[in-house]
Amino acid sequence: MLVRTILKVLVVDAILLAAEFWVFQDLQWRTGFASSLHNACSHLCTYSPSFSYGILIQFFTMTGNGVHLTSPPTFDWAQALAYAVVILNAWFAYRFFQSRKSRALTAARPS
Repeated sequence: MLVRTILKVLVVDAILLAAEFWVFQDLQWRTGFASSLHNACSHLCTYSPSFSYGILIQFFTMTGNGVHLTSPPTFDWAQALAYAVVILNAWFAYRFFQSRKSRALTAARPS
């Protein structure tokens, strides 16, 4: 039972951490693109990208050459996946300790 539970936790953590890696790759691509040279101005220009965060939301901002562009609020997948890892691990740990507690009470009960 314990080995099966540990395997479940490891599989779920691996999937969530892989998803977190892909989210960070996307965010890195966005900042890399924003800070690269663009021919949108009369001369080549670059923007300074940044992110602002709230609870489960983020804003992407690009500033450069007197232009300030801000995205609408978007769902922050990085935070959501991090919360999911913490919540699922806490849930598995809670279930594990509850089952150990009930087994200990059953074993200590006189017949």
